[in-house]
Amino acid sequence: MIEFQKISVNAHLVIIKSTKGSIEYDNEEFISLTLSTGAAVRGITYIDARKFFRSSLIGKGKMKEIRDEIDLNCSDLIVFNYSLSASQERNLEQFFKVRVIDRTRLILDIFAQRARTNTGKLQVELAQLTHLSTRLIRGWTHLERQKGGIGLRGPGETQLETDRRLIQHRIKSIKSKLKKIRVQRKTTRKSRNKVMKNVALVGYTNAGKTTLFNSLCGANALAEDKLFATLDPVFKSIGLPKNRKAILSDTVGFIKELPSELIEAFLSTLEEVSNADVLIHVLDVSDKFMHQNKRSVDEVLETIGANKIPVINVYNKVDLITKKIDLINDTDNIQISAKDGLGIKNLLDAISKKIKPEPITALIRINIDQSKDRALIYSKSSVVQETIIDDNLLELVIEIDIKNLKKLKKYINIHVVESKLQMLKQKLDKNVGVKK
Repeated sequence: MIEFQKISVNAHLVIIKSTKGSIEYDNEEFISLTLSTGAAVRGITYIDARKFFRSSLIGKGKMKEIRDEIDLNCSDLIVFNYSLSASQERNLEQFFKVRVIDRTRLILDIFAQRARTNTGKLQVELAQLTHLSTRLIRGWTHLERQKGGIGLRGPGETQLETDRRLIQHRIKSIKSKLKKIRVQRKTTRKSRNKVMKNVALVGYTNAGKTTLFNSLCGANALAEDKLFATLDPVFKSIGLPKNRKAILSDTVGFIKELPSELIEAFLSTLEEVSNADVLIHVLDVSDKFMHQNKRSVDEVLETIGANKIPVINVYNKVDLITKKIDLINDTDNIQISAKDGLGIKNLLDAISKKIKPEPITALIRINIDQSKDRALIYSKSSVVQETIIDDNLLELVIEIDIKNLKKLKKYINIHVVESKLQMLKQKLDKNVGVKK
């Protein structure tokens, strides 16, 4: 992963006013993103641009104005809230004599700071290198110099081509590693979902997902008041009403216009969301931009193909508001305080109603030499118990959903029982069971 200096920098922000959405919302978010890197904001220049320049995005007059401000405030970093091309980035750095980055690079830097696990670091590095490769192709013209010299004449290889080749080789290597991780997670998820349904926490970054995760599971996952504190999915079983259980996963926070490089790189993580049975959309009710944040999350969910999954909207941090808000409160919309535990019971009830019915408990007896049938049973169900009755007979206690039960019944004689208690009674009576 590309490492960044952890020393504090003095940043100057260049905010180009957008005609889309809420200007106040966009500006505050951009400032928050910058501050979350540990940088100190020394100045802000607002530009109501009617015309963009191909070489530098902004005009010479504004460039001189910004240069005077960064000299006055001793700023050593300029951050644009607008996407910069490689040539624009290079030309602006040459003019200002300080580092210049855009919003995409800012978010990549934040993710680089937050990555802790090997998988998280690989995903961030892939996003960084993907972004950097466009800089090489489009902007690094100073590298277009042939290797060679006296006695070393020939076509050679440009430095640009060398760098591009090395980066592409590393990208290929990382993608290969992440593909293996995706396969491993898919296998684990398949095995996990045989018994319990998967409930995934989603939401705008810093909405309180990890705090809610800890409250529901009694876990101690790191919950910090900062953007993108969670990059890797965390799993824990939760107890539901009527002694039911589910698997709860805490996932990476979303943000408006999440860079495409990050969506592609974090595909193995985001698959935990797109393959969930129920989504809990955590919303910070104390945030005045809650509705805008919700729309941003909904857009990301649509991008990753998770917009058709049943959703429970959870309005978190009600303890932080003094004025009563008009919100729907039903099984699809729950008001809570994850920090204080308020409304958690209602949320658990709502989750229980959303997930599919409990797995069916069943008894199966097959001959020991029926290896294909045994493999089929293991692939379609969760085997709770396996007992050898005699030299030729094998008895299996399984938990299975109705869909896979119907598939198995085409090939194997299955005896369904109403409950585990009934199953035990039937076993004591030496009766295999009765059909449901």
